[in-house]
Amino acid sequence: MVGNETSNRAPERPSAAVYRRRRIVAGILVLLVLTGLIAGITAAVKMLQGDNSASASETTEEATLPGPDNQQPGAAPATGTAAPTSPAPSPAATASATAAPEPCPPASVGVSATTDALSYAAGVSPVLTMTVTNTGTEACAVNVGTSQMEFIITSGPDRIFSSVDCQQAGEDLFKTIKPNSVETAKFNWERQRSAPGCADVPSNPNPGTYSFTARLGDISSERTTFELE
Repeated sequence: MVGNETSNRAPERPSAAVYRRRRIVAGILVLLVLTGLIAGITAAVKMLQGDNSASASETTEEATLPGPDNQQPGAAPATGTAAPTSPAPSPAATASATAAPEPCPPASVGVSATTDALSYAAGVSPVLTMTVTNTGTEACAVNVGTSQMEFIITSGPDRIFSSVDCQQAGEDLFKTIKPNSVETAKFNWERQRSAPGCADVPSNPNPGTYSFTARLGDISSERTTFELE
């Protein structure tokens, strides 16, 4: 009889202390899971930021060059006071100077031509941009001075304008360009014709389609077209 009474008795329920301990353990487990999730998200964000920083460091570097003077046909020649001559460097300074890089081979120099718009309303002057790129794998020097630059406008076979026609004097400017870096020069074309020697031209361009070609020394860009209204 005693054995039967013992087997029929309901099991005892855990005490309140046991419930508290279980809740504490469950809470700790939840905190551990949340901490792991937060750490994983933080690590992923840092990795993405690192990738973005690396991408930014690989972005092409760009610098702006002084373009040719904006002398237009019929304008008065530019005048000014000659700049003072800089003193010659001392032998010690010359000896300590870093050797200049080798000139860029022509195959490593890219020249492109762009305009700031595809179409220009009457009275609006196109802004022409020449971009010079070092397409090689080593830093090298390029003469990007105004002595080498030419901004050319044509319409079919008709030569409309060249920036060298009225240029007073070009200057050399040797720049060291890193691989995949670019140098740019801009010219504001005032919708006028020009002729060699800055001779007067009786008429200005009419509305229509025109092409812009950028030239640096012996390297010329592809033509880019635009409209004058």
